[in-house]
Order: sequence, then C-alpha cells, then structure tokens
Amino acid sequence: MPFLQSALLKKSGLVDHAFSTRIGGVSSGAMATLNMAFHTGDDQGRVIENRRRFFGHFKHGWEGIVSSIQVHGHDYKVVDHTNRGEGAQPSSAKYECDALVTEEPGLPITAYSADCMLIYFLAWDKSLVALAHAGWRGTLGGIGTKVVNYFEQKRHVDAAGIVAVFSPSICKKCYTVDDTVAMQFRAAGYNENKYLEQVAPNRWRLDLSAVNYAQLLAAGLKVENIESDKFCTSCNPDLFYSYRRDRGETGRMLGFIALKQEPEEI
Repeated sequence: MPFLQSALLKKSGLVDHAFSTRIGGVSSGAMATLNMAFHTGDDQGRVIENRRRFFGHFKHGWEGIVSSIQVHGHDYKVVDHTNRGEGAQPSSAKYECDALVTEEPGLPITAYSADCMLIYFLAWDKSLVALAHAGWRGTLGGIGTKVVNYFEQKRHVDAAGIVAVFSPSICKKCYTVDDTVAMQFRAAGYNENKYLEQVAPNRWRLDLSAVNYAQLLAAGLKVENIESDKFCTSCNPDLFYSYRRDRGETGRMLGFIALKQEPEEI
C-alpha cells in the first residue's frame, strides 16, 4: 500500500503522518480501491476496512482518529483525547470545520481530499500540530493563515518555527474556475499570472498551491519550512482520486498527522 510522507516532517522525529493514494483497498468501481470517506456513497464496511489497512501501517487504530465535517470553509477546531473517535464511524463527526488542531500525543487528526489541498502544520518547539483542508473557498478565506495565527496568538509560537507541508492537489493546468471565483481572488490581490491566468472567456486557471504558499510566507513562515508536493491529483489517475477529472464520481484520499507518544531522537 503506497502512501506519501514529507521529508521535513519525518526529519523532525515528532510526528506520524501520511497522505494516502487510491491503491491498496477493497472498494470497487469509481471508488476503487482505497476510498477513505463515508460520504462518497461507498459501502461503509469497505471504507472501514480501507481505514483499518491504512492505519495499520502506523500503529494507530482507525477507531481512534478524529475527523470533522468538511464544509469548504476556513474555520478550525482544537481537539484532544475527549474527541477521540469522532469521525471514525459513519455520522460520528461532531464539528463542521476544515482544520483541526491538537497538542494531544497519539491522537491522529485527519482530513479528506480529491483535488483540494491538505496543509500539515507542526510547531517544532511546542508539540503542536494541525491539518487543514484548503479548497478554493478555504484558500480564499486564508485557512492556513488562521491556523498560523492560532499558533502565534494562543500558543505563543513564533511563525518562523512552524513547518507547513502541502499534500498533492489539483494543479493549475487542470484547475479552472469561472469569472465569479476569479474576481474574488483578484479582489484579494492575487492578480499575477502565477496565481490566476485567464485562458478563455469565463475560464481562469487557478493555482491553489501558489496562493497558499504566498499566504504562509506573508504570515511569517520561512521558505525552508514550507514543503510543496509536486503531484497533481488530476494528472495521475492511477495514483489519486480527482473530483474534477472524474466529475464527482470518485473516492477520497486521507491525510493524517499525530504527535508521537515518544518523539524520536534526531
């Protein structure tokens, strides 16, 4: 079962983390094979088996993960051991938000995507992690910046000591939006072609990675502490689900991050 990991996060020795592919599960049809989300219409038993297989690689029980109800917004929720298991079973997620934050060791916080970007956060010196789901609405609303602001204002973390890692997501070449969405990004200051490029009447290519990268730099993160994955979910049908490419008939990948119970020496 292949999965992706970050060199920066692995180097820290502080966290378990991964981003799944679509390979190695038991789902079939449009969901083949490692669909990780219940809301896709997949058989719930198959989703649970997929999660069991995936989390078995990391010695975390799938029953103890925490998920939210993702609403394509820019709110976050801080969770701890009292939230363990929320989202592990169908209809058990409690909070409607698109980012989770925790300082609880051994608690896997999760998010799901099939084109949208997931952003993993780690504060090196505070034993604090977060995972954000950034589609165009979350990106426009600055969900990554909001997580950084929480780290700084509530936990007194220096932004220069925060690591941020981007998951695979849909690339600029594959992701087009209409005038309504494009004008919102232009109004927010993303006018350069590296962010937004018109390719036809009412069609613009939008680079979610570039916008989130710019936001995190503006929030005070160091260039060397931001890691951007180069895989496009839409360009790689053998590896990833893609909502755009598959016109909504598709599964979801899962990302997770958990503070280690006993950090490794590095």
